[in-house]
Amino acid sequence: MATYTAEAMTVAGTALTSRSAASGDKITPDDNLFLIITNGGGSPMTVTVAVPGTNSYGEANPDPVRTITNATTKAVKLLREWADPSDGLIALTWSATTSVTYFVVRG
Repeated sequence: MATYTAEAMTVAGTALTSRSAASGDKITPDDNLFLIITNGGGSPMTVTVAVPGTNSYGEANPDPVRTITNATTKAVKLLREWADPSDGLIALTWSATTSVTYFVVRG
């Protein structure tokens, strides 16, 4: 498990750190937070955010699932309210990790 903090993009440019998708990845919440995900694999894959808690009707909050087609790159916005109150982090679940990399950026 690894926890990552967003790197700020600037008008001067930012050298971003590429991360390899792995089981247990967590992200520190931030405003204007994005994942830029590259799926270098041969099949589509998904990233799921485990959103804890329930809504006002007592139903479990939905877990957002985003699909990244094979051999493509996709930007995904993460919301601060998706953080788990128990640790304050946003938990990611990858359907595949082979050939999947991502950047954690703040716009």
